[in-house]
Amino acid sequence: MGTSTHNGGQKGGTPLVPSWLQQPDENMQNETSGTQIPPMGNADRFTAPRGEFTRYINSGGRDSSLGRKSVSNYISKSLGGSSNATQRMGAARSSTARLLNIAGAFASGGARAVEQYLSIENLSHKTASEAFIAITDFICPDGGPQDEGIARSAYISAIEESPEIATIKFEDLTAEQIMIIVERTMANAIFSRITNDIGNKVILLPQDRTTSDSIIVQMKDFVKGSVSDAVANLDIQAGNIRQGDSLRIVDQVYKEAFDIMVSAGENE
Repeated sequence: MGTSTHNGGQKGGTPLVPSWLQQPDENMQNETSGTQIPPMGNADRFTAPRGEFTRYINSGGRDSSLGRKSVSNYISKSLGGSSNATQRMGAARSSTARLLNIAGAFASGGARAVEQYLSIENLSHKTASEAFIAITDFICPDGGPQDEGIARSAYISAIEESPEIATIKFEDLTAEQIMIIVERTMANAIFSRITNDIGNKVILLPQDRTTSDSIIVQMKDFVKGSVSDAVANLDIQAGNIRQGDSLRIVDQVYKEAFDIMVSAGENE
């Protein structure tokens, strides 16, 4: 499914936001210099939402309300709210901000402006998919902790999930199509964060791959819808993005998306 590798799940006693998540790009330092690292988490803080998510998986995805409730409790109770959940996104915040800068540059001057911004030649005549792959190392520098792997995988998956750009030349894209890649990248990163923290049994428990795939699609649709609604609620448009504001905008979208997911679960 192109998201993240699975592990045994986060230990409850680790910090709500591990210190290695608090390492934004040097050119984004002044936007995040006031960020406070949350305290150590309760050792049992993931237990309840993990149990709810496991019951959701065991239902074969039929009890979708339980899935939404588990995510809501994970955000509001395990992580202490949408602000902490946003900070926990770590490298996905800075990688999404870089991608948002690309959308802004494209909106202001098309493919040539992106080439100048990145100091890369010959993007214009590549297909959009090829161009996005070509700038992967700029969007998501490789190597380091699992957090960076989640960000990179979220971006690559967003490209794979966008067959509509496979044959379009990069120079013929619209800024709105790039924003779709931004939204899908954010949704994939959130989905991977959720599954790594509370839903790592989504592959192990279902008796057949079809059920597992159905649950994954259902949960990803929930997350994607929340991110899309967040972008719409905040009226984020590529043409209005200034380079220095990208990380702040990304954090607003992540926070709003988490608030939407919390509200959806509370209403079940």
